[in-house]
Parts: sequence; C-alpha cells; structure tokens
Amino acid sequence: MPPPSQRRRRTGNHDDENDTRRRRQSRKNNQSDDDDDDELSDKEQDGDVDLKPAAADGTGDQLVKKLVRYALACEYARVPIKRDGIRDKVLGNNARSFKRVFDAAQDQLQKVFGMEMSELPVREKRTLKEKQKATARKATSQASTSSRQYILISSLPREYRAQPIIGPSRIPSSSDEAAYVGFYTMVISLIVLTGGELSDVKLRRYLTRLNASQNLPVGKTDDVLQRIVRQGYVDKVTEKAEAEEDIVTWCVGPRGRVEVPPPTIAAVVRQVWGELPDDFDIRIERSLGIQRADRLQGANGTAEEQDEEG
Repeated sequence: MPPPSQRRRRTGNHDDENDTRRRRQSRKNNQSDDDDDDELSDKEQDGDVDLKPAAADGTGDQLVKKLVRYALACEYARVPIKRDGIRDKVLGNNARSFKRVFDAAQDQLQKVFGMEMSELPVREKRTLKEKQKATARKATSQASTSSRQYILISSLPREYRAQPIIGPSRIPSSSDEAAYVGFYTMVISLIVLTGGELSDVKLRRYLTRLNASQNLPVGKTDDVLQRIVRQGYVDKVTEKAEAEEDIVTWCVGPRGRVEVPPPTIAAVVRQVWGELPDDFDIRIERSLGIQRADRLQGANGTAEEQDEEG
C-alpha cells in the first residue's frame, strides 16, 4: 500500500488531468457554436433556414403570437412585413426558429383571421440608372429574386369576399377608408389599362375629370398620391432630363400588384362602364392580358381540331 503522501500526489495529478480535459472540451464546444453561427448567417442570407425546434418551455408559442401581432400591426399601418423586422422585433436571439415560427404564425392567421402572409413581388427597375445597377448585380450573381417582404391578404374562399363580410375598416371611418381604397384602385386601374405606365400629365387630367380634388374626403389629392406611393400601391418614377423638366411617370407598385389584380380591375370597369357591349369581356381581357380558362380551353380545342383536319 503506497504511503499517504504518494496517494495525495496521485490524487492531485488526477484532478489536474480532469481540469485539462474540461478546458479542452469547453474550447471545442465554443468552436462548434461559432461554426453553427457562421452557418446560420449564410443560410439566413440565402433566405432558406432549416431550423431546430424551440425549447419546450412555451417560448415557441409566445414567438408565434408575437409574430401574429407584428403582422397585424404592420398591415394596419400598411407597411410591409420584412424578414429583417421579424428577426429583430420578434425572434431576437431565436433566429434559428424563423421557419418554424413563420409557418405556425401563418397557420394561426389563416385559421383565426382568415388571412395569410403573401410575399410582395420584387420592385421593378424603372429608371436607366436602376436598370444599369440591376444588370451589374446580375453579372456578378448578386441579383435577388426575393423581396423578403410580405403583406396580409385574405385567405377566405371567393364567395365570402363580399361587402357584408369584408367591409372597409372603421378606422378612421368606414366612409374615409372606402374612399381611399376606391381612389388607389381607380389610379391603379388607369395605369394598367394604359399599358402599365401613365405620364403625370395624363394622370392629372384623369383626376381633374373625376373631380378628385372635391370628391376626396381623405385629404388633398397630392397628399393622397404621396401616401399611396409611400405604402407601395404605385411608384412615382422621376427621370432627369437635360434642359427640360423632369419626366414623371406613374407605375403600379408591389402592393398594388398584389391587392389590385387584373380581375379586380375588370370588376371596377364593369361597375363604371354602364351598359356593357356584347364583346366587353373579350376587350377587357385583352386589355388586361388575361384569358379565362373556358375561353382558353375552347381555343385549344379549336386548334386541335384544325390539326386533325390538316
């Protein structure tokens, strides 16, 4: 049996070895965490984050509720729901849970509110300078195909999207909200029906004929135009011209393309047209670049018959 002094010496050496192993393991864990953070940053930049589930302490459910509230608040202010905003204002240190929380919030929005988050299209490049920058990014493979922004749209079946069910907001008032929606819908319809672009001179002429300055209860015409630009319904494109006045053109913005699609524009035209001509549907579909499924099927059937006869 070794003497007590030798036993104490061996025990001390054994403790030193344990401390050394613990320090090595701690360094490995820290390095692993750093690698995971680097991998997360790369995936977040690509917009495709496959994440681990949140801890089973109720945190995940709270994040889902927080995202639902954030989406509703953004829609109330008519500002886009940004992915960066979700990470900063909702997820915080739980950025790895983005996909799981987003999908769960989407499910809650659909089941409880009859709404869903829909991604906005990428804003089109209008001016020559913007197009040159887009071309340069595309050449260096930096062009983004995702806007990383969302808005809330109705997920109700079409038969339930009627005035008695989905009416204008009561804030500030139902009449003011209805007038505002009608104004930007009319402006978007005019832009689309004139080929997707409308000069400032023509837009002012149309608004004068509509007596917009007198009929708009929500503010001055210029103020309302600035508001629908700020909220993404339309884009105001200004190009500098040498020795001439700036050329101002109006185009449909990302939110306008989602909220006022061609079928909505066709419905507006039907309401204001009066007595419709027999070929109205064909003419409006041609103007809007849409074609109904039954008409398309009939055209395909005619083409097949001609091929068989030939």
